[in-house]
Formats: sequence, structure tokens, C-alpha cells
Amino acid sequence: MRDRCWFTVPQAVVLEVTGDLDLARRVTEDDPDLLVIIANRLIARPLFVPLEADSDDDEKLAARRQIHEAAGSLADTSRYLQAQQRVCQRLIAGVTTKASRIAGGPYEVVDPVEFTSAELIGVHAVNRRTGSVSWYDLRIDALEYVEGLTEKPIEPRTTSLSAESPDRPKGSSEAAEKWAHTGDPTPELIRWARSNWGDVPEKLPNREQLLKIFRKQFGRVLGVNEHPMREVRRQLATEQARRGGAPMHRRQPGK
Repeated sequence: MRDRCWFTVPQAVVLEVTGDLDLARRVTEDDPDLLVIIANRLIARPLFVPLEADSDDDEKLAARRQIHEAAGSLADTSRYLQAQQRVCQRLIAGVTTKASRIAGGPYEVVDPVEFTSAELIGVHAVNRRTGSVSWYDLRIDALEYVEGLTEKPIEPRTTSLSAESPDRPKGSSEAAEKWAHTGDPTPELIRWARSNWGDVPEKLPNREQLLKIFRKQFGRVLGVNEHPMREVRRQLATEQARRGGAPMHRRQPGK
């Protein structure tokens, strides 16, 4: 029986994008957040604008503007998050994965069906409905994953979104598929919120209500939970609303 090599989610993301097992093996770090940063850097699309050595100041300024515009356009579609969705689909398809039910707990093999209601965040699997961690510190069989890369290409979509579900409004399939294909949903969520509350930001709902309104309109969409809704509130809500609403009037002495 072959020895198993276990990869973290960021390592699997690098493997998904590059197909390079040795490169993915080098993504090692004790801090889970740093793991994600390292993986992001390895798979990021390089930005390059050709510039002659004797270019004048105007040409250099134009090149800087091109790089700035290109970076802005890439911000709407995260290559990492798109690949992370494909990793989740491979886990659903049956790549052997182990994880802990509690932080620091013992590992056990995870039934693939567990991932149909989860999304991957960092090194964990998070329940899409509650936003809580359902499985800690996922470890994925790297050699099985490589076999899946060569045998079964995964499209950048989720099977859990491809069919209607009981809590999904009829006619929302096409809209939800659009959201499933955007990678990081935050920029689109901000545009969606602006279209609804842009003229009256003081009436922007809290993140729980935003999520409820969104799901009533589009159904459940992978990656759309309270985490990106918090960022929507951070960017769009008034400072007073972020502090908790209008100030309370203190009762004057003698009244």
C-alpha cells in the first residue's frame, strides 16, 4: 500500500492551478493565514507592461496607469477563490480527506457528502448556512488529487447550485449561477447593495438581514455568507450605523 501525502487546502489550490506536485509540497507554514498568502502569490497572474529602457516620463506614467487598471480588473475575480471552489468540488467527488470535528482534535476521514453543504475558508470547511466551522484543518490525499486532475476536469461551478433546492426560489438558477462564477463575491455584493440602498445608506440592513434578503432573491450561493456581507457593511454603511446606530438620547436631570 502506498504512503499517503496529505495536503492542506492552500496546497491543493496550488496543485489545482499548476498541476505541479513539487511546487505544492513547498507551500508549508504553521500559520494558516500565511499558507493562503503564499499560495495566492504562487498562482497570481503576473502583471507586465512592456516598456523600453529609454522611455520618457509620459510613457512610464502611462505604463503605471495600465498596471493599476489591470490590477483593479483582477480584483473582481480571485483566481485563488475560483480554484478553491474547484477543490471543494473534487472533495465532493470523493478525494479522500481527513479533518477534525473540533480544533486540535483527532483526525477522522470525512464523508464526501459533508462538503455539499460547506465551503472552504483558509484550511477549514465552513457550514454555508451557519457560517461556523464544521471541519477543522482539512488534509487532502495529494496523490488521489493528482489522479483526479488527469482523469476528471472540474468546471468552475458547483453541483450544489446546478439544481433547484427546497429553499431556493424558482427562477433563480441563472442568477445564482452568475454569482457562482465570480470567484470572490464581495465586489458584486457591493454593487448589488448599492443598487438597492445606494441612495439611503443609513437604511442598509445589518449583515444577517443582508444575507437573508440576498438568499430570498438568489437562493444559496457558494461563498456568499456573513463574511462578505460584513465587508459590504464596512464599505457602504454610514459611520454611525457601523457604531451601532443612532445615538441614544440621555434623560435630562429633573425630567
